[in-house]
Amino acid sequence: MPIKIGSENEAWDVLSQLIDGALDIHSIEELEFGDWVKSSVYIPEERYDSALNTYMMQGWQDAQRALYRSYAIAAKGADDARSLTDLEREKLELVVKVKSGSSDQEADLGDILKEAVIAAVGKMEPKQIAIVLIVAILAWTGVTVTRHWLTKRAETKLAEINAGSKRDTDQLIAKAFETVQKVAVDQGRADLIAKATRANPTLQIFTEEAEVARHSMVKHSSQSDAVVNGVNIPADVGRNVTREKRTESVDERRDGTYRIQKVDTTVADGFRVFVVNSDTAESFAADVQEVMSSLKDRDVIKEAEWSKAPVSLQINAKVKKGVVQEAVILRAERLEVEDDPATNPATME
Repeated sequence: MPIKIGSENEAWDVLSQLIDGALDIHSIEELEFGDWVKSSVYIPEERYDSALNTYMMQGWQDAQRALYRSYAIAAKGADDARSLTDLEREKLELVVKVKSGSSDQEADLGDILKEAVIAAVGKMEPKQIAIVLIVAILAWTGVTVTRHWLTKRAETKLAEINAGSKRDTDQLIAKAFETVQKVAVDQGRADLIAKATRANPTLQIFTEEAEVARHSMVKHSSQSDAVVNGVNIPADVGRNVTREKRTESVDERRDGTYRIQKVDTTVADGFRVFVVNSDTAESFAADVQEVMSSLKDRDVIKEAEWSKAPVSLQINAKVKKGVVQEAVILRAERLEVEDDPATNPATME
């Protein structure tokens, strides 16, 4: 029986029912989305009639790169869009339409996100695939998620201003941020996505890359007032919420208990694995270099990937803004755990 989702509000309702167990689904094809599944930017200025300048284009280009990355990480375990084939790139290609009378830009993401999600989690149960797809759609196109992101960014920037200088320009920016904060945000919906992500760490890939895309699209539409994914963003707010301090990556240890999602053996000097931290749900790709690991370590990792069992890893990572940019596994050790019914069907008899 088809499940028709004709609006963002209906998507939230279906997501809530799926997570709470009030709704079941036997095939991802049961989900029918309307034409609302679009990422959009609207700039109501006559000088941009049916056109984009090069600065605006950068936002869409970054969104395309984020989409490629999310697919590469989720489906291949590699944070490198170069791993995509020409056919995969074609299926994920954004087509941005610009309407006349202003710069009214939109890209239909329904089929693209469905393609990416099925490639990444197609072996899961239909219900889990549906949850991932709906969250990905809401993260990339939703008014609620965009408004929540804008409010949180404004809160952070406002705190920085209050803790720093009291220049007149800063105070003007602060007033603009305070206006943003007065817009009501549905925390319940944010909690719903957080709950779904805890149950399925793969979702973090899609939500993080959607945030990267959102950040760039807001930044590159901030030359004037704009509406991004249905949210009004004044030019001064758009410019300042996307302004970042220059930061360098720092070396950190990421030792802990992980599950190995995928193994990529095409790396020249070893192999690469996609790992998820069992305690924090943090996920990233990590290299296993032959010169820095023993044969025993490599066998432990491959066995953990095959058996779906947790493994203790010692990891050196380069971290920027809390996100792992590069990682190398130094040592891997087996963990003695009791049989888990979720991973050992024999215990469920």
